[in-house]
Amino acid sequence: MIMPLHFQLPTENQTQLAVAVFPAPNARGIVQIIHGALEHKERYYEFADYLSEHGYIAVLSDNRGHGRSISPADPRGVMRSLPQIIADQVRVTRFAKARYPDLPVSLFGHSFGSILARLYLQAHDDEIVSVALTGTANYNPIVPVGLFLGKAFLRFHDETAKSPLLSKISGLTPSDHSWLSYNQENIRRASEDALMMAEYPVRSLETLWQADYQLHQIDRFQFKNPNLAILSVVGVDDKFSGGEKGLADTVATLRKIGYRNVTSEQVPGMKHEVLRETGRERVFARLVAFFDTYQ
Repeated sequence: MIMPLHFQLPTENQTQLAVAVFPAPNARGIVQIIHGALEHKERYYEFADYLSEHGYIAVLSDNRGHGRSISPADPRGVMRSLPQIIADQVRVTRFAKARYPDLPVSLFGHSFGSILARLYLQAHDDEIVSVALTGTANYNPIVPVGLFLGKAFLRFHDETAKSPLLSKISGLTPSDHSWLSYNQENIRRASEDALMMAEYPVRSLETLWQADYQLHQIDRFQFKNPNLAILSVVGVDDKFSGGEKGLADTVATLRKIGYRNVTSEQVPGMKHEVLRETGRERVFARLVAFFDTYQ
């Protein structure tokens, strides 16, 4: 594996964003990776290494409250502000462009990262040339209920308080990793990973639900790049994609915004983490072929 370069990006408060860069000789592009819920950037190092070997500089960051992007202002597990999290990804894009000014940037997001990648498009779709999504989370109609319950809970509890009931409603049942993949080695590693979190406080669940809710807020999208290519790749047995109905809604929503070049693919024999299933190399190859097409 290529050894990544490590950076700390300053923000508007005490938190510095932990960023890792996988260089690539004769690079033809940059892929910016946004991780999912409860996890951290290191879980994408294998994919980043593959990208590097195939001509792409991979730029990864820990979301606030995750991995090493923590501080007293943003404690571990706490996501206070959705706009702040999206602004952080714009900050990472501009860091990458400043470091490699002649290379185009593509965005990659997994699971909650797939939601953040789509919300990034609201005001910044002209910053990037393509978007790839895996574990593509769909808009969930129960989200307004979750937001109501979350706000009621937080009237009587602080931002670090947790609720097993609300965690269950979110689909993120504490310490249950069976939905991640069929690959038992992946589940073992996730269970033993000290940087993984077992459960979010309700304040972070509320941020998750706010993000999902905004997927359907079409009027928030400025839509400056109608030719932006978007690819979604999910496992056939991924519970967070919403199945055929959820995937159809995801594609329809993106097209309603105005994006014409949207492709959705399902991979048999895989669950949520298609980048960590047995046979993941074919997913890696599909994503690189997509990035190659839109440089």
